[in-house]
Amino acid sequence: MDPHDSRLARRAATRGHRLVTLRTFVARVLVMLAPCFAAWYFTAPYHAAVVGPVALKLVEPWRVGLVSSLERTGHTLSFVTELEVASTAGRAGVLVAEINPLVYTYGLALFVALMLATRARAWKIAVGAVALLPFQAWSVAFDFLVQVAVLSGPDVAARAGLFGWQREVIALGYQAGTLLFPSLVPVLLWALFNRDFIAGLRPKAAETQRVLPRELRADEEYLRRVVDP
Repeated sequence: MDPHDSRLARRAATRGHRLVTLRTFVARVLVMLAPCFAAWYFTAPYHAAVVGPVALKLVEPWRVGLVSSLERTGHTLSFVTELEVASTAGRAGVLVAEINPLVYTYGLALFVALMLATRARAWKIAVGAVALLPFQAWSVAFDFLVQVAVLSGPDVAARAGLFGWQREVIALGYQAGTLLFPSLVPVLLWALFNRDFIAGLRPKAAETQRVLPRELRADEEYLRRVVDP
């Protein structure tokens, strides 16, 4: 067998591997998204049972005793306070802030899909899921805090002991917990676990752009010699 033929075969196989790597990863992610989101949705009540108490720990430093009890109905969390508020009927009641954790925890499904697409080990997925928990709890905690300090009005905020700069910080924390943490943190965490995979994509892409035209010219010259010796 002509050594040049062997080199051509190896180069063709290498080029195919380089071109297929990123496509295969994207295809795997798309395939994994549906089952991962389905599993995340059906296990949401159990996930909320874990996120809720952690979120409560993040609320307590703002004011100890602000939340009298934490209740859960399915995946919905209810933070019951001792803050009196007037209802539309003129009756007095206590403020109960209801929060849907699904708004903030969908990143878990995205993270698992990305990890499965790169064939990550189970322990890495478990560690990543635990690492996401504080960010999810942050989002839930600041959802509650913004309901108390901002949305319920200055009178309720004053009774809660939340004034001035505290309300501003709560608003910023809520923005981070709503816009950044749910989608950005899972991707960054996946990237942290797969640095070798990502580093391998960059040189492969650059090498393909640089080397592929030269290889094609060499192949063309060889074919010309075969057809017209």
